[in-house]
Amino acid sequence: MVMARLILTINNKVISSHKVTPEQPLTIGRHPDNHICIDHLSVSAHHAAVRLEDRKLTITDLGSSNGTFVNHEQVSEGQLAHQDWITIGKHICIVDLYDSLSLEATQNELTARSSGRLNADQTMILNRDEVQAGWLGFDYLSFLSAGREDHELADRTVAIGKNKDAQIRIGGLWSILAGAPSATITKIHDDYILEHVGGLLKPRVNGTAIRGATKLSHQDIIKIGPVEVQIRCVRRPSK
Repeated sequence: MVMARLILTINNKVISSHKVTPEQPLTIGRHPDNHICIDHLSVSAHHAAVRLEDRKLTITDLGSSNGTFVNHEQVSEGQLAHQDWITIGKHICIVDLYDSLSLEATQNELTARSSGRLNADQTMILNRDEVQAGWLGFDYLSFLSAGREDHELADRTVAIGKNKDAQIRIGGLWSILAGAPSATITKIHDDYILEHVGGLLKPRVNGTAIRGATKLSHQDIIKIGPVEVQIRCVRRPSK
């Protein structure tokens, strides 16, 4: 990680870009003393904090009224990945771990309502469907070793093995132990299922060898011989 930053957006426009350094946390909230100040009643005075420690970027909700959402899921604390989407009230912060993203806005405005009730902190309380409506899925495998691009899970079945038509190929000496394929990841409805097909390389999920078909969850780490990937199921605003 060379440099991390958060890109603040709303209404299909980039508002600002903020670097995250190890020296101090980057805070987000409605109060002017925050590094990212969002002047909107859906945002708590001190809503969330982002920290960069040991080359890892983490976010912590600071007891906000409406919650902090990462890729459509509410979090109290968690590690952030490149291109994660953080929803704070009506705003979206896009995570850029490598200073590689364009500052052009790519999302439309989330559904906003002018009415709402205020709590003791004078924060407007949103309905959950206001935060969650209008999202699309973008699922992919992120290689944990450098030098390989993410693999979008666009096909119904992804094969991992030594066969030439495998989407993720295992080569070199590892191919002696690999199957053709070694394993498959198949999308069934909204779930991704990992299965061992053949060869001596047995798939492991989060360090544990699988037994039969195994349902994968967001951020599971899959290892098959030299291949080590993390599945990421991202939810982003629809256009």
